[in-house]
Amino acid sequence: MRSKRLDLVLMPVTLLDAIIEGDREKIEQLTRYRVPPSFPGRALELVRFRREQIGKDPARLPWLLRAMVLRSSRVMVGFVNFHGPPGVNDIEAAGAVELGWTVFPPHRRRGYATETARALMDWATAVHGIRCFVSSTTPDNVASLRVHEKLGFARTGQIVDGEIIFDLRV
Repeated sequence: MRSKRLDLVLMPVTLLDAIIEGDREKIEQLTRYRVPPSFPGRALELVRFRREQIGKDPARLPWLLRAMVLRSSRVMVGFVNFHGPPGVNDIEAAGAVELGWTVFPPHRRRGYATETARALMDWATAVHGIRCFVSSTTPDNVASLRVHEKLGFARTGQIVDGEIIFDLRV
């Protein structure tokens, strides 16, 4: 999957396993882009969780972790994923998918999150007919709040695990 500046590259099981094991050599062998040495860092539990989900249901793979790779430099600038296939979201909305993204600090404030979210939502709509999207962020994450606004998400009034829930219907 591609956006204007980014390749959104699925992270297969072999790569997730190498990331979990901290095997930098294998990570380099499995990717055609540079993965920052600081990755996964705080995202290690998310990587483990997504790996476990794929192990239980391989059909979830297209909905899960993707590297955000800047095409011009072949550097991973962040990652993005849906929480799962339609219906797997914090508010249990049937047919909705929940989107989450992280842009690494050196690459923030360049529009990558907005560009990535639009590309993934376009894919989900075109390929799977998804018409409702869910996303969440903490009240103090000003950048993420701005991305939600740019994308047209609306606050639902719900709070889950301290995060504001947004939805977007297309």
